[in-house]
Parts: sequence; structure tokens; C-alpha cells
Amino acid sequence: MSIGAPTDEDALRKAFTGVDYAFVNLNSWALGIKNEIYWGIRTFEIAVQSGVKHYIWSSLDNYFLETHYDDSLRTGHYYGKGNVEQWMSALPQTPMRWSIVTTGPYIEQLLGFQMPKKTASGEYDFRLPLKDGAIPYAALDDMAYYVRWIFDHPDQSAGLNLKLSVEHVSLPQLASTFTEVTGKPAKATNITIDEWFKEAGLEPVLNHRIGSSYVPWEEDMLLTVYEHFGAWWRLYQRSGGRNGILRRDYALLDRIHPQRIRSLKQWMEKIGYDGDRRQAFTVTKPWEL
Repeated sequence: MSIGAPTDEDALRKAFTGVDYAFVNLNSWALGIKNEIYWGIRTFEIAVQSGVKHYIWSSLDNYFLETHYDDSLRTGHYYGKGNVEQWMSALPQTPMRWSIVTTGPYIEQLLGFQMPKKTASGEYDFRLPLKDGAIPYAALDDMAYYVRWIFDHPDQSAGLNLKLSVEHVSLPQLASTFTEVTGKPAKATNITIDEWFKEAGLEPVLNHRIGSSYVPWEEDMLLTVYEHFGAWWRLYQRSGGRNGILRRDYALLDRIHPQRIRSLKQWMEKIGYDGDRRQAFTVTKPWEL
């Protein structure tokens, strides 16, 4: 049920009326960095006004200071959410408890724009600009469990930034695990970011500014599709596995959710991944917002 826009204070107050527990995830693609920071803070304030008891902010990795705010890694939805996370981290747990859930690329992207391409010889080719990096994929099927755990265990979760992931997955691992699970031949091809744009069919929209249909008067402050996704891939090229700049505490995740999806292999086996079918996973293209 839709009751209004996230930039409508009356709609936000209506949404929080009678609510004790809130999970908040703003649409970065529609808002852009500047507006997500403002409305991320304002939404928190209105939740406090409304008497919400426990508030969860859905975030992405805040790697900015660690990388000296490197503009080559300036990814729009990370900067918006991460800066709100940084602001929240300085607040006390009264009058409203708060927690943060940090996710990352959904592993379900392997059902869409990260699917392998089947060659004429029948080999499946994972073609991504990942270099020697790794992606800490998050599984959608596990997210609700973690959110419920946060609300059910405020003594442990208040003030916690719970960073979710199945595991850090490298490009060669995609191909080897796919073959192990399916028995089909596969390879991993590291392509350039520009090659990825071309193969993904994004060349016609590379100069489109993400969020411009929502805030057209601030186009000069919005990242283009080329800037955004170029930085996104460079970030994961530099992630360096579980001890890199995008870290996860897998022991903590195991303790909280012993039945979680723990590996790429387990996820592929669970859904019957075959590299051919786009299985019930769609994402609105940010340049269509």
C-alpha cells in the first residue's frame, strides 16, 4: 500500500502513526546523494516525533574516510546511505533505539545482469569487470530473519551496524562454483568497465543523471550512469575479499542466523541455478525512475 512520497512529511507521519518498529530504506536512485542525506536524517527525526521505539536504517558500506573520499569510488547510493549512517552513529539510544543493517549487491543479481553468457561451444562465461576483487553478496531470503532478530534482541542490537553477506565471491569463484553445482563448463573473463557498459546495453543512457527525473533542478549535483556504475565496479575491484575495505563479521552472522545461506554454492543449489533462466528477479532500472 502506498501512502505518499518519502519527501512528504505528512506522508511520513502517517506511515509512522501507531508504529513501534520501523525498517527504513530510501530509494537512492530517485533521490540522489544530497536528497537522500537530508531525507534520511529528516525521516529519523519524524520517527522520533512519532514515538517509534526501534528504528532500523538500511545502509550500504561507509568506506569514504578510509579511502580518503576518493572520487573514483564515489558511488551514489553508498554515499547517501553511508553518510546518514555516520550521522546516526553519533546519537544515543534514547529516546528511540536505532540499529543499522548494511547490505551489498544482492546475490540475486546473478539471475539478471550478472548472469553468464553462453558461448557457441556451450561454455558459460561470467564476464564482469571485477579484476582481483570480490563481492560480498547479500541474500534477500535471509534479510527478514536478521531484521526480526534486531527487533527481538534490543539488548544486543541497539547501536549495532549489522553488515550482511553470504560470502565474498571472486570472479574465478563464480565460474568454478557454477561448474561444481551444475556440471556445465564455465569460465571467468575479466572485462573492462567500458566493455561491461556496452555488453549491458547501457551506452544509450551513460550520460543520464541518476535521480534527475525526481529532482531535475539539481542535475549538476547528480552522478551520471557512467560515473555511478564505474565507481561501483572500481569499489569491488578494490574490495580485496573479507579483509579488504568491505569487511564482514561472518562469525557474528553465523551466531545470529545459524541457518543462513553461507556460500555461493549453497545459494546456487538452493534455487537450482542453471545460468540460463532469469528466475523471478527484476530490478527497476535507475535511469527509468
